[in-house]
Amino acid sequence: MKWQKPPVDPETVKRISARFDLDLLSAAILVRRGVTESASLRYYLEDDLRYLHDPFLFLDMEDLVIRLSQARDEGERVLVFGDRDVDGITSTAVLVRTLREFGLEDVRWEVPEGDAEYGLTVDVVERFAADNGTLILTIDCGITNVAEVNRATELGTDVIVIDHHNPHEELPSAVATINPKVGDEYPFDGLCACALAAKVRQALAIGSTEIFGQTVTLINAYPTNETIIVDAILLENGIEVDRVSEALVPGVAALESSRLSSFLLDKTLVAYDVPLQTSLIRKGLGGSVDVYLLDLAPQVAESFPALAGKSLLQMREGSRMARYSEEHPTEIDVLYALYRSLVDARFPQIREAMESVIDYVAVATLVDMMPVCDENRILVRAGLSRLNAAPAPGFQALIDELGLRGKTIGSREISWTIGPVINASGRMGTPSRAVQLLLSEDSAERTELAAEIHGLNRRRRQVGDDAWKAVLPRVDESMQNLGGKLIAMYEPGVHRGVTGIVAGRLSKRYNVPAAVITSVGDTAIGSIRSARGFVATDFLARFEDILEKWGGHDQAAGFNLPEERLDQFWSRLDSVLPELRLDAETEQEVRIDAELPSKYLNPSLEDLVRRFEPFGQGSPPLQFLARNMVVDDMQVIGKDSSHLRLRLAGGGYKWPAVFWGAAERAGSTIIAGNRVDVVFEFTRNVYQGNETIQLVLTDLRPSANQIVDESSIE
Repeated sequence: MKWQKPPVDPETVKRISARFDLDLLSAAILVRRGVTESASLRYYLEDDLRYLHDPFLFLDMEDLVIRLSQARDEGERVLVFGDRDVDGITSTAVLVRTLREFGLEDVRWEVPEGDAEYGLTVDVVERFAADNGTLILTIDCGITNVAEVNRATELGTDVIVIDHHNPHEELPSAVATINPKVGDEYPFDGLCACALAAKVRQALAIGSTEIFGQTVTLINAYPTNETIIVDAILLENGIEVDRVSEALVPGVAALESSRLSSFLLDKTLVAYDVPLQTSLIRKGLGGSVDVYLLDLAPQVAESFPALAGKSLLQMREGSRMARYSEEHPTEIDVLYALYRSLVDARFPQIREAMESVIDYVAVATLVDMMPVCDENRILVRAGLSRLNAAPAPGFQALIDELGLRGKTIGSREISWTIGPVINASGRMGTPSRAVQLLLSEDSAERTELAAEIHGLNRRRRQVGDDAWKAVLPRVDESMQNLGGKLIAMYEPGVHRGVTGIVAGRLSKRYNVPAAVITSVGDTAIGSIRSARGFVATDFLARFEDILEKWGGHDQAAGFNLPEERLDQFWSRLDSVLPELRLDAETEQEVRIDAELPSKYLNPSLEDLVRRFEPFGQGSPPLQFLARNMVVDDMQVIGKDSSHLRLRLAGGGYKWPAVFWGAAERAGSTIIAGNRVDVVFEFTRNVYQGNETIQLVLTDLRPSANQIVDESSIE
């Protein structure tokens, strides 16, 4: 294994440390991870939900709110159609709950049961339309359902698509499409479907306030030697859509010829310290111009007494929101931050809309392997906090069933324990049971459903093991036939619910993309998983004329086609194979975040690790390097005696450690009493209800200096 510790620029480390009041070690880790811009740093340093992107940055969100308001007012029948995985299950539950709380009285929901295919189908559309349904919301699917949405339109049923999968070239003709990968308005494309459902929930909360549909201009003027500078920000639905800065020469400037005209005319104008602002603006535009401004100062004094009487310049130094501007924040930036804070204080239901479902969002984000960066960091961090303090009743039932009550639930517990159990209900053909668990208002029913889907997960494990045993003997043959670039296997006996699991295991073991195809009736259904830079959806686009349905993400996708076209599929695969390019195989690397001098090797390191949580896709756990630690004790463990439990002495402490799969190195590179350099994660181990610090070793090497100073070992 190759150890990599990228160099960092000391001046950048010092700048970040000073500006954001960080210790130098934390600042160095951020720089080493490439997190140096203010806009990115806020997601590591802040927990406040105000730092999330506004839902109305989605271009169609206003249309969505208007259409759902119409459905509520007209008493329409609405269908939420979701998917069968964790993201689809949680987002379906969130959206159904949201619509009902919004006042829609007839909300139905459906997810693909049994062997039903992925995504919205013509059959679902026609059944719902025949039952007097007038509006369908797809969640975690729909972005590729062009024909199905067209059919709904023919039948007089509107469709709103809420999805995060990669779009095809042609988009469905929905009345609103909420997808961060469609268009470039929304600044982050890594949201899961459940997060999108929560954004819709927030937008509906905003839609129930006076902010919705309102156009406001924030304005701030200040004098220079010969001019009056007027800065203005145009807001729609509470967010910035445009800004301008205009220099006015008193006695010369005319409003009609100024860029300010579109910001001031027929707008609600808001300023801070209105008497001063009115005087300056009239001076700049001429005394005959009447300007009517609403003053934020009284509201600021009432909501934030510590700011009463302070100028915008004085507030700038303490403004947390404004300090994350890439450029030095101006007074208008502070005014905008004040306005947003006042909205948050005046309409707490907007924040509560997100807070009340944020545990769902955290679970879905981690299990669906969304990148833990940008606003996902705040969503997951807040969601884990809620999951530990006051989880939704359905999650609480599952936590109790899995024996996790009283234990700290972090990213690992979500990804390896809770997530797979929820997923099992979909993989085994009954995702509706998990949706019902999350929607149920009856505690006895929740307990029963939690036990049921836990049992489904045990079945899923057995089915997965059987499938793995079925495909493994033929892997070498597939690799050879496909030139070592790809694994593609047709195994009609494999349960459709585990094709993705098996494909994922194959891609990891053999470090090439892998596709596993099974049969349901006369349809071949496949899952594909990526490796070495392979983009799954780009690959499947080469088969578009053969496939009935396909879609997904860069790393994982699904597809189906009639069995009679399988020969065409294999023939096409042979033709595209020569053009398939994979990233070169390289020696496995571990990227070291920090090399710890002895004085840093102490239990307070846990505080630093917590600062960088949550960990997940794109944000792996911190990897530390410590040199000259002493192997104080060593024990082979595990059912197959393949792992090591160690006690390492360093920094004046003796550290419990585990090294998975390293038993064969005992007595060779790992010798009791010798000094070693180790790369490790700093974790906590839970055993019989007790939590203790534990190092999880990533790699280990004998130290260059094997002279042991016994006096340094306690």
